[in-house]
Amino acid sequence: MPQDRTELDHQKWMHRCIQLADLGKEWVAPNPMVGAVLVHDGGVLSEGWHHTFGSTHAEVECLRGWPGEIPTGAVLYVNLEPCAHHGKTPPCADLLIERGVKSVVVGLQDPFAAVAGKGIARLRAAGVDVRVGVLEAECRWAQRRFLTSVEVERPYIILKWARTADGFLDQQPRISRTVQRISTPATDTLVHRWRSAEQAILVGSRTVVNDDPSLTVRLVAGRQPLRVVLDREGITPAASHVYDAQGPTLLFTGLQRNDISADQFRIETDTDPITCILEELHRRSIRSLLVEGGAELHTHFLRSGRWDEVRVITGSGKFDRGTPAPQMDGTAAMRRTSDTDLIELFVNPMSPITKDLQIDPEWHL
Repeated sequence: MPQDRTELDHQKWMHRCIQLADLGKEWVAPNPMVGAVLVHDGGVLSEGWHHTFGSTHAEVECLRGWPGEIPTGAVLYVNLEPCAHHGKTPPCADLLIERGVKSVVVGLQDPFAAVAGKGIARLRAAGVDVRVGVLEAECRWAQRRFLTSVEVERPYIILKWARTADGFLDQQPRISRTVQRISTPATDTLVHRWRSAEQAILVGSRTVVNDDPSLTVRLVAGRQPLRVVLDREGITPAASHVYDAQGPTLLFTGLQRNDISADQFRIETDTDPITCILEELHRRSIRSLLVEGGAELHTHFLRSGRWDEVRVITGSGKFDRGTPAPQMDGTAAMRRTSDTDLIELFVNPMSPITKDLQIDPEWHL
């Protein structure tokens, strides 16, 4: 059955809210990504989005762009429910009421306990017409990091690896302690953009020993993520790049390391290190975790089912021998090319977050 014009307009402007929200991806965590659009007679009066953690919310930014009287019939679109509590900023629901907004279209109700329907209820109690659930599936995909933290109480987990055309993560035997290039420079830049969008990056001790990665954002502008190292045996050299001053580092270890200055978390020998890592990161309000290696660590996440996304980069070169890349079951949900590289996105059908998500067809990563 064809959709009416009003419904198509609602979807159009909600999609614009999602696009605006994405502009804050590198900076707003642990807050959710939110965009807002004020529309009248089919035209945009003002737009806004949440820029950085602790800054004014999207609705405030939007209404600042239209300081005059709100026209009769104007509609404010926002991809996440306006807040109704005093946090780092005053309640957005109160501002909308004060400014005289009479119609609000919301993509997704906020699951955060301090909001969770209260903003919608406050607007309706003040006589504002509120429509909820426009492009809800798409809004959940855009908000998947925040939703995982609130609903599942752990970070959103992205596994990422690069493999050669013949299926290897690296070439053996090793002749030097450095990263072995598989992807093209264009894809390397994309990976740095991915890093800037996540709050933490995790690698195992063998990756540090073999590759000596920096795990920093260098090729794009963005926030430096928390570098997380799992090294239960204390085998990573103290002079490794991951322990330098280029970014914060959290070491999970069974042994206290006095030769490095990184923040350290002791793991008991009889505990599951992945559980410890996820619990501690959640306690620190880390909404997302990018796991960059190595093969053993990736396999542990895959076998335990504790993952939400897998991003696989396949380069055009070959190593002939080396460490085999993990094998993914099923078909990729999305495929993209980057120069001569193939990038595939897999989502976990058993994850409470990704199993029902509507993936953005433009795959904004």
